[in-house]
Amino acid sequence: MALAIKYKKAYRSGFCLGLITCLFIYACKEKYTPIIKDINPNYLVVDGFINTGADSTIFMLSRTFKLESKAVTSPEKAAIVAVESDGGASYVLPELAKKPGTYAVPALNLDQTKKYRLRIRTKDNKEYLSEFVESKVSPAVDLTYDFRHGNLNIYSNTYDATGKSRYYNYTYVETWQYRAPQRSIYKVENHQLVFRHYPEDDIYDCYHEVASKKINVASTTALTEDRLTDNLILDIAPGTERVRIEYSMLIKQNVLTRAGFEFYERLNKNTEKVGSIFDSQPSLLTGNITCTTNAAETVIGFISAGTTTQKRILLIANDFPFVFVGPLPDPYCVKNTDSIPGFNVDKLILKPVKTDYIVIDWARTTPVDTLLATRIPECADCRAKGGTTNMPSYWIR
Repeated sequence: MALAIKYKKAYRSGFCLGLITCLFIYACKEKYTPIIKDINPNYLVVDGFINTGADSTIFMLSRTFKLESKAVTSPEKAAIVAVESDGGASYVLPELAKKPGTYAVPALNLDQTKKYRLRIRTKDNKEYLSEFVESKVSPAVDLTYDFRHGNLNIYSNTYDATGKSRYYNYTYVETWQYRAPQRSIYKVENHQLVFRHYPEDDIYDCYHEVASKKINVASTTALTEDRLTDNLILDIAPGTERVRIEYSMLIKQNVLTRAGFEFYERLNKNTEKVGSIFDSQPSLLTGNITCTTNAAETVIGFISAGTTTQKRILLIANDFPFVFVGPLPDPYCVKNTDSIPGFNVDKLILKPVKTDYIVIDWARTTPVDTLLATRIPECADCRAKGGTTNMPSYWIR
């Protein structure tokens, strides 16, 4: 009995001590707001590639902004952008009217033996100039895929018999088909309920196109041959919307100089591989562009030139070894689907229906028929998620 009383006292004492410690730690925890210097370096960022072959040359110019700024991007508008050759020729890149800060010109088909650079003059009369770079010819590229590790894995493959490439850069565009959670079979026209006409009235099937923002470079310098085999470009989990119906990837390959490859490697480490004490630490990004009107000004970007090769892969989900669970009712959409009673489906004359409703279906009840409609576009109009109903020309019909 004495031992039990002693144990209870010790337990109470330990509990009280633990409680006091927790309260002390909690009381000492304060919200930390980092001190950010009120500076705005306003660096010019240059992103693009001088395509000397049969593809367009496109450059995007923007400015850096403060961390606390609500801006998503800060395009550099109304600049004069030109590609120059070491032979004296110059080619102006007009700014695209619908894409401020983007400057482009169709296929230039330039002399591959020449060197090229980029010249930029901003609206405040600052001039920026890149170094002359050689035009690198890209060998053919191929895409392969497999399903190792439970994912869809897509790889690039290339080979340069001359051994002059060695450093490769990849960009790609993904396109996939997806569907709205609910299918709208009917629509309202002139206060009448009518069937949708397909394909022009289809808002169930959409196609989404997204360009990669990921840095993807590879090198064969450690190999005896200039051959790149099974270079992983992207892996996609089986439950992802992108691979539920039909999926396409268009990849573009261009060849970099060693300096260009090292720049993109540093950029990749600074943006994607920094987050713990075991990751590489941020390093200074020095490209091959300088401000001729102010040599001390920092410019972010690296200009490369050459041709591009490309390859598209088109995959059907039915051919995948994945087991997909059929689409389940979306609770959010079910909750926001209203039953609107009181119309005669035989005469197809409806009572006033709000214009923002999308008709899903109708149900025959007694004594009146009921209209099923949703007021949430994302539930019945696939376009609400950013896609388009226009089927790509290369799609398998």
